[in-house]
Amino acid sequence: MKRPAVSNWARRHKDFPTPVRSGDTELFHEAEITRWLTDRTIPQSQLLEGEQAGTTFADRFRRTGGDRSSAVPRAVGSSTQRIGTEDKKAVDQLMGPLADRVRGPATMADFVNLCLIVMYARHAEPERWRRIEDVMSAGQGARDVQSLLRCLGDMAQDTLRRNGDRTDMRGSLLQLEPRSWDDLTTAVRTAAGTGAGAFQLVWESFSAREGLQSSEFCSPVGLASLSAALVLTPGLKTTVLDPYTRGGEMLAAAHHHIGGARETLYGETLDGRLQAVASLYLLHLGVRPKLTSTRSDRWPPNREHGVDVVLTNPPFNMSDAPGPGRRTGNWSYGSPPQGNDNFAWVQYVLGALVPDGRAVVVMPVKAGNSVNAAEREIRRALVRRCAVECVITVPSHLFSATPVPVSLWVLRRAENPSREGILFVDAQELGTKVRRRRVLRDTDRDAITAVVRPWLDGERCPDSEYAVRAAERGFSAVVVAREVVADEGCSLRPADYLGSGTYGAAPTTAALLEAGDAVAERTDRLCAPERWARETGHGYRTGSGPGGWNEALLKDLCDIQPGPSYTRLPAAARTADAGVPLVFPQDLVDGRIVDETRDRVPWRTAERFKKFELLPDDIVCVRTGAQQQPALVSGTQAGWLLSSNVTRLRVLRDAEIDSLYLHAYLGLRYAREWMSNRAAATAAPSLSSAALGHLPVRFPPIGQQRLSMDLLGELDRHADAYASFVSALGRLRAELAEHLLHGSVEPL
Repeated sequence: MKRPAVSNWARRHKDFPTPVRSGDTELFHEAEITRWLTDRTIPQSQLLEGEQAGTTFADRFRRTGGDRSSAVPRAVGSSTQRIGTEDKKAVDQLMGPLADRVRGPATMADFVNLCLIVMYARHAEPERWRRIEDVMSAGQGARDVQSLLRCLGDMAQDTLRRNGDRTDMRGSLLQLEPRSWDDLTTAVRTAAGTGAGAFQLVWESFSAREGLQSSEFCSPVGLASLSAALVLTPGLKTTVLDPYTRGGEMLAAAHHHIGGARETLYGETLDGRLQAVASLYLLHLGVRPKLTSTRSDRWPPNREHGVDVVLTNPPFNMSDAPGPGRRTGNWSYGSPPQGNDNFAWVQYVLGALVPDGRAVVVMPVKAGNSVNAAEREIRRALVRRCAVECVITVPSHLFSATPVPVSLWVLRRAENPSREGILFVDAQELGTKVRRRRVLRDTDRDAITAVVRPWLDGERCPDSEYAVRAAERGFSAVVVAREVVADEGCSLRPADYLGSGTYGAAPTTAALLEAGDAVAERTDRLCAPERWARETGHGYRTGSGPGGWNEALLKDLCDIQPGPSYTRLPAAARTADAGVPLVFPQDLVDGRIVDETRDRVPWRTAERFKKFELLPDDIVCVRTGAQQQPALVSGTQAGWLLSSNVTRLRVLRDAEIDSLYLHAYLGLRYAREWMSNRAAATAAPSLSSAALGHLPVRFPPIGQQRLSMDLLGELDRHADAYASFVSALGRLRAELAEHLLHGSVEPL
């Protein structure tokens, strides 16, 4: 459509979606456009070839590329909604100082409720959202703050009531005490301008910021997606239960994986705040879940219905059951110990399944081999009665609020078990490090399910085949007979069968061949520097050297910029989660800046500190603290900011010196001692810009500088090649030891 047609629709129809501004462009959310077009039938005279009478504009929109999320089942794509850079910036702004200015003495949870209801209404109820926009447009200032909060609270309350949720969201929003009308409207408009994927980002940011307890933090999206993929089939009508719903992540993953409205989702919760979050999150996705509170009876002995699948992430190593608690439960595998509900949850989950129904339960790794006698006997009963099909250890540090390592227990209410063994999988090495966490990507999910799903689906092949498939995908697996597992400690910890004392399948030759190839490849690389010297004629010789050398003070060659003062950028202005990285002295390592810095500042804050940003080939020196080798800024670090304790050097355009040469010169023992001797002798040595500017620098003509840097750079590459060669040899040695001591190869 051209812009005039869109403008005409917006003018003639009051319910036409409201655009979102992105820079100088106005954009529309696809879901809103699809919803608006659904009731508009294409006139007979305008039908295209192949379109039948009654076709709507929404049908054409989907077919021609719009509404991609509706046209393609989510299960075949990414497990998460797309979160763009602008959304990350917006959430970082919301969860930074702005949150404190808006909430006042209220809790952070109350502010998060504000963000979530705004995001939900903006995307899912555009007509109601127009009323909020009218209130903001008519607002005059501080006296209208409560009016806007009441309007938002009434909308939230009505939305939740209509969907069976009795949470007092209105009361939560009225706890907020914004410092100003502008702060409140800024927060509301920022939340409203985000995309659909930002909803989950707000909740994850809240979990990380508040350091929530095991009963509160959200389930990582990658972990929830893997859980759903293990036991759900896209397009197959299924009933799914999460008896500890948290923020709705498991049920959302089930909805994404099944691919639409063919599922019935049930959820139970003890926490009214989390119930409201789950309700809004799932409604945000277009799902109407059936959420109930079980606060009156944590372990109801008789359920109203059984379900096909249970996906859940219960609280770890806790007992939060109110009232009679565990005494009312049905413990057919053994009574759980007091003070720890891990095995109460496992039995409650199994009791919720229909015959042959399956469950995936997130469990702490130590629950698999705990020494508590009651827990050990429950594990033995689970194994002997064929309730455990598979146990998967996933990477640690998946959760934003805790590094605790976890496993996925795949359970089945078995009527006629088809397997005599249990599949144990150790996937701890998968995942991608993102700042302080690890994240399970879609590729990790697909690798694990490619091994586990055939086992669960009853594929007939040798048990050793699962170990081979796992090794090809970068992790380990082994099938262990149930009678072996049930012996002695009855461990359900994969490492106990894949590590010391118990052999699984023999090591695969593929890994050994790969390690050997890596050594051969790195051996060839060791010859590259010699070939380079012969082919280019580069090298060195002793002597007096060429003429034409110059000497200048550093201040005449560089712009010297110290970092901002601590009062301008105090610790309170920093964040560890999102924003622009700050460079501190401890980040300067071996002449480089580490890729993972500890502290950041929000994007909005960083905009005020453009003077202190870094560009490629800038040089960073220590300003306050022990002197060490200056670092060169790489291309990926452009835009990072100086902290108060470092100084930036940027070569002047008319200076006849190469930045790489200057960086190498400043790393010389002479230059570093010069800087150390001139640092002010205080409690923390401090080198002022004025003092640093008087450092004498000697340099030859620019061509000679670059030849010198080429030679030193090649030697660096040679050293790296040797280090890589040594690493490859170590890997080959470790892999060969596995084969030699397992008996799968023999020495010649």
